[in-house]
Amino acid sequence: MKKSITMLLMTVLVSLLFASAVNADNPVIKDYFSADPAAIEYDGKVYLYTGHDSATASGGDYVLPEWSIYSSSDMTNWEFEGSVSDDIFDWAQGDSAWASETIEKDGKFYWITTVENSNGSGKAIGVAVSDDPVTGWEDAIGAPLVTSSDTENPDNMGGWSWDDIDPTVFIDDDGEVHLYWGNVHLYYAKLKDNMTELDGEIQKVEFDMPGTFTEAPFVHEYQGKYYLSYAMNWPEDLAYAMSDSPEGPWEYKGLLMDALPGTGTNHPATIEFKGESYFIYHTAALPTGGDYRRSVSIEKLQYNPDGTIQKMIPTASGIDASSYFIQSFDDNNRYVRHLDDNLRVDPVDSNTYDSKWHTVSGLADDGEEFISFQSENNPGYYLVKNGSSVELAKHDGTTTFEENATFKQVSGLADSDWSSFQTYNDDTLFLYQENDFSLGLSTVDSNSPDGNATFRISGAEVTGIELDKNSVSVQEGSETTLVASVTPDQALEKQVKFYSTNPDVVDISDSYYDSYNGTTTVTVNGKSSGTAEIIAYTEDGNYSSTIQVKVEEYVSGPVVLKDVVISSNSDTKLVDISGVLQDQAGKNVTVKVTSPEGDVDYLDQTITDGNGDFGFNYMLNSVVDGSYSVVIGASDLESPYESSFNISSTSPGDGQDGEDGQDGEDGADGEDGADGEDGADGADGADGEDGEDGADGEDGQDGEGTSSDQNNEDKDLPNTATNLFNYLLIGTILLGLGVATILYARKRRVE
Repeated sequence: MKKSITMLLMTVLVSLLFASAVNADNPVIKDYFSADPAAIEYDGKVYLYTGHDSATASGGDYVLPEWSIYSSSDMTNWEFEGSVSDDIFDWAQGDSAWASETIEKDGKFYWITTVENSNGSGKAIGVAVSDDPVTGWEDAIGAPLVTSSDTENPDNMGGWSWDDIDPTVFIDDDGEVHLYWGNVHLYYAKLKDNMTELDGEIQKVEFDMPGTFTEAPFVHEYQGKYYLSYAMNWPEDLAYAMSDSPEGPWEYKGLLMDALPGTGTNHPATIEFKGESYFIYHTAALPTGGDYRRSVSIEKLQYNPDGTIQKMIPTASGIDASSYFIQSFDDNNRYVRHLDDNLRVDPVDSNTYDSKWHTVSGLADDGEEFISFQSENNPGYYLVKNGSSVELAKHDGTTTFEENATFKQVSGLADSDWSSFQTYNDDTLFLYQENDFSLGLSTVDSNSPDGNATFRISGAEVTGIELDKNSVSVQEGSETTLVASVTPDQALEKQVKFYSTNPDVVDISDSYYDSYNGTTTVTVNGKSSGTAEIIAYTEDGNYSSTIQVKVEEYVSGPVVLKDVVISSNSDTKLVDISGVLQDQAGKNVTVKVTSPEGDVDYLDQTITDGNGDFGFNYMLNSVVDGSYSVVIGASDLESPYESSFNISSTSPGDGQDGEDGQDGEDGADGEDGADGEDGADGADGADGEDGEDGADGEDGQDGEGTSSDQNNEDKDLPNTATNLFNYLLIGTILLGLGVATILYARKRRVE
């Protein structure tokens, strides 16, 4: 009975776990084949425009009689809005609704398209116009905008050319309209404001790249930089270049996506929606998909801190669904992987994609106990039974395939908290880890260990990055370390990269990944005074965490205070303050921390070690968010060292500004010490009127007051040894009274 209840609970949890994947995975369009995507945002929705691949499964050419339009308010659930035939162009012929792009300008929508010119010269570019993003499309010109006679046909195309295809339009902030298109050659021209006439000559765009331009250009802007995405080589990789202008020149930056299985083509587009960046492309992932039966998919687009773009892996889970790991019971460090199409149960290395699985309801039976495993990085490929073995194979659309790709999830044979997986048509066969760690199918009897047929589906995706510090202040020439770890703890991809937004102020070095603890440590070096951000981000760029580092100017004097590092953690409220009093062993060093409200949060004194090193570690007493001022003083130190750190319970990692904390508007140098405005010592601290708050001299503490000249001569922080002694004395007395009371009580009980 207990085992049955456990299994029931496990089934319910699994069904809830996978419920979120409905309508959220790739391809995003499943009812029709779709290709050559483009998208716009309008009135709170994204409108997706695709070609409609209509070739048969055995077809050998492109058949696209129309374009399809879909809309979404969340980039996950897509609604079919309607179709537009290429018949809107009287001068077009054939099923030639090839790649297109729609753009809005001055309240009208313009559809820049590829169609077949009826004069027999090849592909041409047309323009349709409407007052609505879905309906009412009409030919805006009555003739092609660009024909094959307008461009230099590549040698391999002859009289019938297809170099005038794949148009894309970009409107810059200055209102200028830029048109790009091409196959083999990349063409560029400006459009007039009416969107129906070229404004100037057509230019051929060329730049260095490790391959050849093929087709499918797309241009977008992000944070002042311009990005040209395009298909390169054959089969087509997706690559990109960057520029400071939409007119170029362009500099090649790298690959966005490798060529995909099943189709030689790909077609990029990007869109910003609700603060996120998305990358749209097509695959052959649907059952019976291929070169002429493609499907639109979407991934999150991630920028690196330097503005370059992270290379993307096509995924089955897409932007919202999750992928999972199939963990071995006998060795928890082994997972089901497809290595070069070989299914094995192996440890996971730095490349975890071949060990990720997109789990869906059983293809042959969508009951709660049935499940199918789709490869995360090979969308459309499933774990399937093949006789008495198991393999990774492309969905062919048949009932037989669906049955062979369906498994029944039952209570784990070795442990009811885990799972075992029976084949759909034979409940005596289980997914099984062979002795050589290959994955197969086997019956389980007294000669077959139950553990070999027992697995666990675990969600081990990274969900975020945590830093051991939220605020750091260092002195010029000094260094500290920053430690990053990912969440959750069971995540397999634990390595983190670091980036400095201003290496002239702060640079990073000696990055080290501790595979045992799953942490990455980097050394942060203060180069020159100023502020810079250190960005920690995951290998795939999906998650990041940022900390601001302030570098204080180094000022030499008779006694040198150097290598000062102040760090804080907003979550734990721990504060670390350390430094070196050069060549000053056994000297008193005092620190005072003041809260944003002006209250003393921490006041303490320590003695330097034989090297002059000192350190303070304490837990914040205040719960106030904001900038905390820090003043460090020592005997013979020419002037106190002043800095600050920031505490933020709402947005940790944003760094700290320390507004006026460093300079204190001359409060630190004593020239205007009587005023002490914004200084670390507090208002009126220098003139002794509120002497108990003063930090400029031993005389300031008893409130008798000193002149600003005296302050200039003696800037030591108050010696707190007396205060500490008093606290210790009071504590000792109270402890003694407590002990005496206990002894007296025991004596009375004995009597």
